[in-house]
Parts: sequence; C-alpha cells; structure tokens
Amino acid sequence: MLLQAGNIRAEVAPQDGGRIAQIFYNNHEVLIGQTHKESLNTPLTWGCYPMAPFAGRLARGAFSWNENRYSTLQNHGQHAIHGTVVTRPWEITEHSDTHLTMSITLDDGSQTLWPFAGTCEHSVHVTPEEVKCVLTIHSLEPFPYQLGWHPCWKKPDSVHFAFGSMFEKDVDHILTGRMVAPTDGPWDDCFTDVITEPTLVIDGVAISLTSTAKYWVIYDELTHATCIEPQTGPPNAFNLISENFLDVVQPNQAVRAEFTIRLGPPT
Repeated sequence: MLLQAGNIRAEVAPQDGGRIAQIFYNNHEVLIGQTHKESLNTPLTWGCYPMAPFAGRLARGAFSWNENRYSTLQNHGQHAIHGTVVTRPWEITEHSDTHLTMSITLDDGSQTLWPFAGTCEHSVHVTPEEVKCVLTIHSLEPFPYQLGWHPCWKKPDSVHFAFGSMFEKDVDHILTGRMVAPTDGPWDDCFTDVITEPTLVIDGVAISLTSTAKYWVIYDELTHATCIEPQTGPPNAFNLISENFLDVVQPNQAVRAEFTIRLGPPT
C-alpha cells in the first residue's frame, strides 16, 4: 500500500506485520528493504515494524503479574522478542492516499502468544514533511503492556543523539535493572533520559526522530544497518519494573504511543 505527500512516499505492508516496508524521500530509500542482500530476509531485519504488547527481549518468554505466572512464545532462543504481532497479517480498517490504519488481535486465538484479550491498531500518516505513526491498544481486561517501533535504517552517513542514562545488561543481553552512564558504541543497548533526540543522515537525507515513548534502543552492531527504536518501556520491563510502576491498559481505556519521522534535505 503506497502513501504519498510531497517528496515523501511510504510503502506499508499490512501482510508483513503491519510494518512500513520502505520510506522514500525524493526517491532515496532510507530503510533496509525486504530483499536487501544482507538482511537474511527474516521478519526482524527489515522495514519499520510495530512492537506490541511488549518490545525487545522478554526473558524466558515469561513474567509474573497479579500473583500469576504468564508466558508467551519463545521465538528468540530461550527468550521472546519484539511482541506478538510482527510476523502476522494485519487487517486494513482505513485507507486514503496519505493515511492507513490497520488492526490485529494480540493473540491468534490459541492464547499461546498472549494470555490477555486485546487488539492493537497501527496508523501511518504521510505529510510533505514527515511520516507519523500511532500505535493504540484496546483491551477487554487489564494487562501490562509496552508499545514501540523497530526501524531498520540503511547505514547512516552520520548519527547524533544524547541520553543521560543507559541500562546495564548481562551476558545474555537481558537488562539487569541497574542504570549506568552511557558508553561509547557500538551498541545493542537501551537508553533513557533524552538530552538530544536522535537525528541521522542517510544518502544525503536528513531524518529526525521524535516519540512520546521515553526509552530508546540503539542497535548499530551491523555493518549495513542501524536500528533506533522508541519504546514505552525498556526491554524485559515486565520482569524488571515493580508491578506498581508497570504501564497497565484498562478495559475501555485505550493507550497509545506516537513516533514521528521527519525527512528533508541536510541543513
């Protein structure tokens, strides 16, 4: 599905996890495409895909909440990663030349993906200056949640950002909960306390990223791509954060997050 306004085009792929498959600025591609020779063609390595109802790694694919133990599919070794909607087709509910809204259930009906009843919407809106994404969860019962996006950018010419804090991680890349001062890259790390929001330049296209989410995962260990991912909570939040401080969706009270990608010529 093609959305276009001014010099910006966005190809959206509802059948491929409701993701943005590619963003063009003056015909310059800025995302890793599905057929990129180094992407290995897996659902986690291309485009810009939504993450719900959790983002990043969830240790052992399990968590405790309200004195009960819950689990989800272990799809990343012994862990779960990037939510339950990234490999499944979404249903289109609205579509125009500049706007697309899709919807999906958080579980596939088996209750092996997610033990709670709810749906997620992903809206993508293109203007001549930006691509704006909105994720919304609607629930039939209370449950903890996270929302986020995972854009796989082509390797940038330059990247700039600044954060006040970074999460320590163990040898299995699971966050320990301890905060440390940000280190030099390369990174596969989660940052918070934004000082300067991320900006990057790809093939001469200037891109600035803003989000209502307060956490950012930076993954730049690949030679061909850099991922800069806004998330409403850190990876493994359900096991990391006290129940009293988890984000919880309530029935009939939708929760949402926004991610804005502004594109233009270098300044």
